[in-house]
Amino acid sequence: MIGPESAKPEVDCREVLEEVYLYIDNECSEVRRSVIRAHLDECSPCLSEYGIEQEVRSLVHRCCSQEKAPGDVKERLRAKLNAIEQARETLTETAERER
Repeated sequence: MIGPESAKPEVDCREVLEEVYLYIDNECSEVRRSVIRAHLDECSPCLSEYGIEQEVRSLVHRCCSQEKAPGDVKERLRAKLNAIEQARETLTETAERER
């Protein structure tokens, strides 16, 4: 272990799940990857979610690895996925407030 426990970067589950695609696709820095990996190693719910995401990603890769989507399609897809995630977060926050 490097340094005291308090020296570890703090990361919450929401943050990890928001970045899981970047982690899977190796689109984040090595430092960030290590922070996310450490969280996944310690957090069973996030690890379970990551496992599901990884399986879907692997299936898509196996089925479509020869095809490349144009850049604008990727951007539109990312925008749609972000909108879905934001809507889900809003619904979750609303449900939590109503409890």
